[in-house]
Amino acid sequence: MKAIVFHGIGDIRLDDVKEPKIKDDGDAIVRLTASAICGTDLHMVRGTMPGMKPGTILGHEGVGVIEEVGKAVTGFQRGDRVVVPSTICCGRCSYCKSGYQSQCDNANPNGPRRAPPSSADPRPPARSTACRRSSPASRWPTPRW
Repeated sequence: MKAIVFHGIGDIRLDDVKEPKIKDDGDAIVRLTASAICGTDLHMVRGTMPGMKPGTILGHEGVGVIEEVGKAVTGFQRGDRVVVPSTICCGRCSYCKSGYQSQCDNANPNGPRRAPPSSADPRPPARSTACRRSSPASRWPTPRW
């Protein structure tokens, strides 16, 4: 498959990389159909985010189709269209249950119970509810700006 790969400060490339595999029971593999670069990716490219290692695959937001799910994944199945937001969450803490997933006590690097994620393994924690099922546009509420 193709992926945007960090090779060094100011050096990112579209490379052929190995197909992903399920590593943990809470993993899901999503075939992205659309994605974009965000501010975090720019920090990595500019060298303002410490700890970046050559070979790191960039990108953590997108939309796509679930290709495979681990044994512990519930509520999603192969073929589901999903949105992968920039935030990750556990789905179980008081913040997640109240709809404030970006404040998750268990997945937020600044939360009380989780160390910052490793750049070597940027996957969400097992049983993360990061993906959201995609719905037809008519079912989304109209923003009130």
